Order: sequence, then C-alpha cells, then structure tokens
Amino acid sequence: MAEQGTTTARRRVALTREAIVEAAIRLCSPEGGGVLTFSRLGKELGADPTAVYRHFRDKDELILAMTTVMVEEAVALASVDALGPDRWRESLTGSARAVRAVYLERPALAVLAAVRTTASDVETSSVEQIIGMLHGAGLPVIEAAECCRMLLDLTLAMTQSSAAFLVLDKESQAKDDAAWSVQYGLLPEDRYPLLHQSAARLTELFRDDAQVFELVLSTFLDGVALKIERARAEQARTERTRTEQARKGSALG
Repeated sequence: MAEQGTTTARRRVALTREAIVEAAIRLCSPEGGGVLTFSRLGKELGADPTAVYRHFRDKDELILAMTTVMVEEAVALASVDALGPDRWRESLTGSARAVRAVYLERPALAVLAAVRTTASDVETSSVEQIIGMLHGAGLPVIEAAECCRMLLDLTLAMTQSSAAFLVLDKESQAKDDAAWSVQYGLLPEDRYPLLHQSAARLTELFRDDAQVFELVLSTFLDGVALKIERARAEQARTERTRTEQARKGSALG
C-alpha cells in the first residue's frame, strides 16, 4: 500500500503543464499513434483524463501550448539571427525548412497547428527578426512585413497539406498515388497533349512534397529578390536626386 501511495504522489507531482504538453506532442507523432484525445493523454500520463483540465481549460488551449513548443523548436533550429541582412535568402530558406521539419515530425498536430497563431514571445520575436532582416536588405518596412506574412503562410499551408496526406490511411494514400501514376499517365495524347508530356514529372512531384516545397519556396524568394532590387534602385534614385538638389542649392547660395 505504501508503494502504491508513493507512485500516486509521484504522478501528481509530475502532472505539470510542461509534462502534459510533452505527452500530448508525443501522441501526435507517428510513433505515438498520431491521435490526440484526452482519454489517450490521460493514459499516457498515467492519470485520470479529467486531471488535464486542471491545467488547460480545453483542448484548444492545449493545442496552442503545443504549437508554442513547435515554434520554439523551429526558431532554435533555424537560428534566424545567425546570418546578416546580406544573407537574407539563406536565412529565410533555413527558417522555412525548420518550420516544415519540426511540424512534419508530428503530422497530426501540424494539421491543427498550422493555422494557429500563438502570439508568444518567441513567435513575435521571430517575426520581428524576419521583418528586420528584409528591411535591412533594402525593403521598406511595410513590404518587409508583407513578405514575412507571405513566407509564413506559404510554409505553413504547404506543410499542412503534406501533413494532411501523411495522416491518411495507407489505402487512401495508395489511391491518390494511383490516380497520378496510372490515370494521369494513361491520358490520351490527342486530348491532353501537355499533360501527356508532363505526366512523368507530375507523378514524380506528387511523390515528393519536399521537392515541390523547395521549388515553390525558391520561386517565392526570387520574387522577394526582385522586390529588394527595385527598392534599392528606387532608394539610389532618391539619394541622387537629393544630392543634385543640394548641389544646386549650394551653387545658388
């Protein structure tokens, strides 16, 4: 009886917000079964499921806490501030890859978390750093903020799409695979000449979400590079105009 009482006490002490979040994230990984319910969470913690409500009002609050942990992991992995404004492209690429990698470790959670905003200190600091990096590279603050938002939306949307596929059962995944590799591959050339020519590549890309993500990310960053180039050119023109006006003012004086 004494041993049982000690075990119960130990569980009560260990049942903290951090322990609950850690267990919940574990359940959302493929190894943990990829399904999060308070019933399974209670079993994972060795506690009554209702005990979770002493730390979290509802499942949504728990999901936001889990999202915060993933954001922290992604920021730590990316090390956004490790590179200067002149290497903004490498920094943003690293940030996007880090978010994708961390989220896809727990596909079931990624489906839920990709559309959430935590407004945590680490999240807001990361956004501030990205805007600052783009502004330092030459973009006006508002354009830098717009590009930051686009990068985050692009990364999270594509990551959520990949995660949603990963949580499908194997039979459903196989059906989608067959639709691309068989049905698209057998389309009549006379009706779909362009699809017929590109079917092999489309099939290859269907099977490789990571490659598609890299293509989309690179294309987006090409657009950001053009924005920066134009902003720098405009700034240079403005400075030349000011210099010329100053010279004319000095000559008149």
